[in-house]
Amino acid sequence: MTTVDAVRPNDPSLRKDYSWMVDTVGNHFRVHTRAYVDDEVFREEVARIFERSWTFVAHVSEIPNIGDYRTSYIGAQPVIVVRNREGGISVLINRCVHRGAALCREMNGNARAFVCPYHGWSYDTSGKLIGITDRTVAGGYAEDFDAPEGLYKVPHVDVYRGLVFANLDPQAGSLDAFLGRAKDLIDLKLDMSPVGEIRLKSKPYVVRYKGNWKFSTENIVDQYHFMYVHNPFAKLQAKFGDSTGDFGVHKGGSNAEMRTIRYRGATYGCQQGHGLLFQPEGDPANLYKGYFADLFRELSTRFDEEKLCQIGGKGAGSIFPNLGFIHHQIRTWRPLGPELTEVVVYPYELVGVDDELNAGMLRSQERFYGPAGYGMPDDVDIFSQNTEGLRGSAVEWLILERGLDSDVVAENGDMQGLSASEVCQRGFWRKWAEAMQGDGR
Repeated sequence: MTTVDAVRPNDPSLRKDYSWMVDTVGNHFRVHTRAYVDDEVFREEVARIFERSWTFVAHVSEIPNIGDYRTSYIGAQPVIVVRNREGGISVLINRCVHRGAALCREMNGNARAFVCPYHGWSYDTSGKLIGITDRTVAGGYAEDFDAPEGLYKVPHVDVYRGLVFANLDPQAGSLDAFLGRAKDLIDLKLDMSPVGEIRLKSKPYVVRYKGNWKFSTENIVDQYHFMYVHNPFAKLQAKFGDSTGDFGVHKGGSNAEMRTIRYRGATYGCQQGHGLLFQPEGDPANLYKGYFADLFRELSTRFDEEKLCQIGGKGAGSIFPNLGFIHHQIRTWRPLGPELTEVVVYPYELVGVDDELNAGMLRSQERFYGPAGYGMPDDVDIFSQNTEGLRGSAVEWLILERGLDSDVVAENGDMQGLSASEVCQRGFWRKWAEAMQGDGR
């Protein structure tokens, strides 16, 4: 596994240039094979992208009480997200400053202090070093021992609607500016709750696949693949519909109807690297049918019909570099190597709705995304096939030009495309190339 120092120099004059791997000359938009499989590229993008970007690390519902913690990652860096004694949120590097052991191995818990399992050094929930074992015994530490202050604190931590983000870059801009248009998608997802909140309660699904992390970034907002990669599921859905436990998520009867629904709406390739898909409900009357009818009647007292159709439609997003929103889940992908990625799927509940509705949404998640579901195994398999193909060097470039001629510049400078456009993927790769620029050495 590749590891990268948290304090990697960010001076472009010290860096090699990889931006040539994204070819946008003329009417081209092509990405070089090496961007997916090269070990050197992988090491550099972990340092330049993951450790210089705002990264989702937790949800506030996971750490409601003082001392509650959740372990997470920022790229290759293990972190502890903890509710400190003051009630705030600290994000600490999960590494003892003595000999480097990970302090926490559990995903969630509650602690008054973090104690290193190797030599017993201890830290409070703000990261301050509060105890060095056997400090004054013979062979211990000298009186003038220069003890460190404590755990490395991630310099920037911020929260948007319960989503906790952290950034290792001391010069990071604001989370608000980073999210940009992605806030619209997050708002639509959370506004489906009568009180505008979600909670993470169920255990997540975890899967590792043999392939690059960028496949996940591209795929979650790729409408083009669904009717092909998931064709057996589409046939099953056309025949049996909700009787298979769909709970109204994958709408449409025949394949033609499903295709029509999937190919409406708009997509965005954002300047920050996000890819966003918005597909409002086409017929407002449909909101008041099925499992969610009572919920939308309640929401209609707060929102107008246009907003309700947006909430009740389909929205998906890839928030740069590794956070996904789709259906009733938050998803993250963690790069472990050029050809190894870990995906964690967090089904969420809507706060303020009855248990039956949340249970139905969870069953639907299990049906498509769970270990024995229809969708996740399809995607993991195609990622492995992609990896197999990309190992060959005879063909150098991948083509990402679908919808290029119909994309337009939105009012804020983001690129807007039709539903089946690859504008989302192009937005990601433009930001990738910007981050991977250097002095050309």
